[in-house]
Amino acid sequence: MIEGLEPVALQELRALAAPRTWSVEGQLESLKSLTPVRGELTAEHRGNVLSVEGELSTIITLTCDRCLGQFNQQLICQPSELIWLGDAPPSDGQLQESEDISAMEGLVECLDPRGRFDPEQWVFEQLSLQLPVVNHCGSHCPGPPLPRESGGDHTSGGEPSDPRWQALRNFQRR
Repeated sequence: MIEGLEPVALQELRALAAPRTWSVEGQLESLKSLTPVRGELTAEHRGNVLSVEGELSTIITLTCDRCLGQFNQQLICQPSELIWLGDAPPSDGQLQESEDISAMEGLVECLDPRGRFDPEQWVFEQLSLQLPVVNHCGSHCPGPPLPRESGGDHTSGGEPSDPRWQALRNFQRR
C-alpha cells in the first residue's frame, strides 16, 4: 500500500469544499513495477459527481508475446474522470441537472454517495489501462525461438517425428 493513499469518505471530500490532492510515491501491491509509482492525484466533490485527475508514471517489466524475452515498459498517463455519486447510473434527467453535463459523456463509474473513494485503487486502474494488449519488445524482436537441430524429436531428415506436423509439411510442399 502506498502511504497516504488510504480510502477517504466521500462526505469528507464534500465537507472540504475544495479539491484534495495526494502525492503518489510508492509500490502498488497489485502492480509489480521496477520503479515506484510517482505522480499526483486530485479529487473534487462537485455535488452529484466526483472529479478525479492525476499524473502518474512507473516502469514495469513485461514478457514479449513473440520471443518470450523480458523488456521494460514505461507507463505514463494523465487520466481525468468524472464518477457519478449515486446508487445507480444517472438518468437523462439527472444528467441535465448536473453542472458538468458537457464533460459527462461516457460516464461509466458510480460510487455510493455514503461510501468511500479509494485513491490507490483508482491509481491501479488507471495504470492498468495503460498496459499493452499485445506485449512486443520492439522492432529488434528475434521472433519465436527456433527448434533445436539436435535432440530425440527429429527424424534423420531433420523433420519433426511428431505425426501431428505431417499436415503442415504436406501444405508447405505444395
